[in-house]
Amino acid sequence: MFKIKNNLWWITVAVIIGVFYFPGPGRCASARLKFILSLDKTEYTSNDPINASFILKNVGSEPVMVNQRFYVSSESAPPKQKDVYFELISPSGQKLICQHFYPTGYPKTDAFKLLAPNEEAKSEYPRNLRGFFEIKQPGTYTLKAVYKNMFGQEIGLEVFQEELVSDPVKFTVVHQK
Repeated sequence: MFKIKNNLWWITVAVIIGVFYFPGPGRCASARLKFILSLDKTEYTSNDPINASFILKNVGSEPVMVNQRFYVSSESAPPKQKDVYFELISPSGQKLICQHFYPTGYPKTDAFKLLAPNEEAKSEYPRNLRGFFEIKQPGTYTLKAVYKNMFGQEIGLEVFQEELVSDPVKFTVVHQK
């Protein structure tokens, strides 16, 4: 009897380790994906659009299902009202609050993509930061983007759902001459 209980205990431990330490395609570790934020340039006048683009890159060895819609909204929006939000720090060091909230619905099925190892999903178009923030103060700003997918399970997909934060990028706003 003790042998059976002991064997069941080891089997249980092995299953737990297998699920958490060796995740499958839908339960992947964040080290398998990299979220990259880029801007079209590093210096802007007070009237220029400040265009940000996104890339999700599979840096792992297994395929990963992702939501490549990259819908941007406010950090304070409900979880199912954003795929991405920005964190913007002004030249004075103050965190700027997203001024505009755009409600959304569920992504279309073509927004989901199975990324093979070393494959990327790129945003279809750039997002103008001025559509989300009041950017008036001249100086250097620091920007990060946060990706957090909440969709896919409702249509039976095992989709990556961990939070990813981009490396910070800096840009400068100068007075127009």
